Order: sequence, then C-alpha cells, then structure tokens
Amino acid sequence: MTQTISERLSQFSESLQFDDIPPAVVEKTKQHVLDLVGVCIGSTRIDFGKSALKLIAGWGGTREATLIGRRTKVPAHHAALCNGILGHGQDYDDTHTESVVHPSAALAPVALAVAERTGCSGREMLTALVGGLEATIRIAMPALNKIHLRGFHTTSVAATFGAALITARLEKIGLPRTVQAVGIGGSFASGLLECIPAGSGAKRLHAGWGALCGIVAAQLAQADYTGPNTVFEGKLGVYNSFLRGEPLDLDVIFKGLGREWETLDIRPKLYPCCHYLQAFLDCAAALRREKQVRAEDIAGISCRIAQGAVNIVCEPWEKKLKPVTGYDARFSLPFAVALMLIRGKAGVAEFSEKVAADPRIRQLMAKVKYAVEPRYEVKDMPGWVEVTLQDGSRHVQEVPEVRGNAKHPIALAELLDKFNANTAFLGAAASSRIADDILALDKMADIRGFMARVGKRES
Repeated sequence: MTQTISERLSQFSESLQFDDIPPAVVEKTKQHVLDLVGVCIGSTRIDFGKSALKLIAGWGGTREATLIGRRTKVPAHHAALCNGILGHGQDYDDTHTESVVHPSAALAPVALAVAERTGCSGREMLTALVGGLEATIRIAMPALNKIHLRGFHTTSVAATFGAALITARLEKIGLPRTVQAVGIGGSFASGLLECIPAGSGAKRLHAGWGALCGIVAAQLAQADYTGPNTVFEGKLGVYNSFLRGEPLDLDVIFKGLGREWETLDIRPKLYPCCHYLQAFLDCAAALRREKQVRAEDIAGISCRIAQGAVNIVCEPWEKKLKPVTGYDARFSLPFAVALMLIRGKAGVAEFSEKVAADPRIRQLMAKVKYAVEPRYEVKDMPGWVEVTLQDGSRHVQEVPEVRGNAKHPIALAELLDKFNANTAFLGAAASSRIADDILALDKMADIRGFMARVGKRES
C-alpha cells in the first residue's frame, strides 16, 4: 500500500540518525541555531520582546524549558512560543527562499525546549532539528510562493508539521503516534498575512505559533488523539485547502530526501528586515560606496523586483512610502533603499519609528518607483536599483541572487559579527561563551546546562 506524505516524512524523521547527516549539514545547522539565539537575545531588549517575556512568564505552569534572556522556566510549548516570537519578531531570522519559509525561528525553539524538557544530548537535539527543517522546507516547496499569494504565511503553515516531528522524535512517542501528531497539526496550521499591509505586529507571532502548535499536536497524539494521515494530499488537506486545488508537483517533497539537504540552502539575513529587501540594501550600499552616489544629487530611483515579492514590500504603495513604525519600515522597499543611500547602514537601530520619520529619508523615498522584472524568480530574492542623478547620469546595481545558500554562503565570521552585535550588552565574555557552546552542541551530553547559561538575570 502506498504511503501518504505524512507517513513518509514521519518515517524519515523517526529513522534519521546523527551519523546519517553530513558534517557540512551539522555545521550549518549549528550556525542556524547560533544566528537564531543571537537574534532572540537581542529581541529581549526591544518592546515586543519584553512584552512577550512578561506575558508568557506570567502564565506560570510546569518549569520545563527556559525563556531565552531570562532565568525563567515555563512549559515547553510556552517557551517555544516565546522564543519563536523573539526569533522572528525583528524579521532578522533566516529564510529558505525556495520554499519561502523562516525555518529556524519556528523550529530551533522547539528543538531546544523539548530537548531541555527531556534532557536530550546535543546530538539528539540536532538530529531531530535537521529532520524537522528538512520536512518543513519540503512540505512548502511544491507550493513555491503560492501560499503567500493566497494570503497565508508559509512559515506558520508548514512549520507546525516540522515542530510536531521534532517533538515526537525527542519525546520518543513512536512512529504510529508521530503520524497522528502530523495529522493533528493540520488542524492548527494558520497565519494570515493581512497583518503586513494593515501595519500590525501580528506577523511577529507566526513562527512561535507554529512552534507551540507542533508541540501541542505531539502531546495530543501521545494522549491517543488521532489526525488524518492524508493531511497533505487529501481532498480537504493542506494543499487543496490552502491552494484551492492548484496543480502541484508533490514529488519534489521527496526528491533526494536523505541525500540532498535543503538545510544547506537556508539563508541567514545580514539586515533586520524582510528577506525580499536584503538584495536591495546591498545594491544601495554598493551604489553609495562604489559609485559615490550622494542622496542630494539623486533625481530618481528605479527598482526592479520579482512579482512574488510585490505584495509584501510594495503594496499598498502609499503605505510603503509612509511607514509609521520601525516594524512597518522592515517591509518597505522605498524605505530600505532610501535608508541605505542616506545613512550607509541598516542595523537594528535604523529600523525605528524615529528613523522612519526622518524628513531626508521621506524625501528620498518619494523619488522611488518600482517595476516587476519578468526574468526574476522570487526564490532568488533578487534586487536591481538604478539611480538617476540631477545631471542626467545613471548608475545601476544588481544582486541577482541573495547570499546565504550553499552556492553563495555567508561566512561564519560574518554570522559571529551579527551574533556579537545582538548580544554585546551581555558582555564579551558571556557572548563568546554562548557562541562557543552552540558551535559545540554536538559534543554536549545534556543541553540543560547550556539552556541555563542562555538566560541572563533580570536587572
């Protein structure tokens, strides 16, 4: 009898062994954890992070897993929710661009929380995490960007299932219940993207929500609740429900599974904003640095963008030209380009309400226009910027494919610079110790000691 998608993915997750995973995949996965934890720690100092920590710590419950940035322990599903919010809330987390999923922000908090609750080793945690990353990415790959275009957040939809697989693996609930957990997850998968054009902060919740739901799905399966084993391909399953029966190549889910590792193509971000904007920031930086373009000399700015990115960073254009908050600015193409051309940097401090209201930036934003470039594919997250100067001269910069995948990697040294910037307030010694711990996760007998060190005492 032919296995369903959930049965095959569950079997892959349950049977995966640490020694099956190539060393390059292990190293890349540790780097994803490093990057994610650094962003989480940085988020503890930002209003949305403080609110999440205060709210979720106040819920109480069994002391199972650590809230990053605090000594507080809460139930594992609450810790995964909070740490997922911290990891995704700045939009500084990584993306697998072909599937348009933010995998680490949703899944690393699950692996850390459940491994802490169960006292797993670093190798066990990493093995479960790799299985969850691969499954989540592959679940989303047949849809490409279509789930986003239908108004749903692919991360919140697909990561629920990866989170269930990770939890089931670390809790050792067995293959039959793992299949049930994945099926149950289908009843929780959600995440509307109306929050972006509406200028709300609800998107910050999506990775954490998928994390929480996956843990709860596995717990329900442990309690003998059942879910449909046709949760993906069924008549009323994920693909037919979210995509309204569009033709999809479901074979891509299993292409090279266990031999070709999508984890290697997860791309970290170097700027705290939507991944669709990363290439445009690099373009603007190059124009400023290499062409000596000065904002006061610019008559007009033209951008070319992939069709699938328009609904996130260009529409509605009138709102993108007037971001109200720093969070709005993280999804504004004209803001990103104007910011880099004027200030020459785009860090956490630049994506703020005060900077978004800067008259010089607003004036330059008004000169930005965009057009869809038919040859661009959204999976490459490309960018093209042309500036026309007052004297009529033109300068063009293009980034055809954003860095961070296996073909165009971001060096560990760059990720450590980002990590150190996010955690600098802890002090150099503490920051270095956490980084060293994460890069040695595969040598850790029990990650509970590490999780205790990830917290900091409240001042």
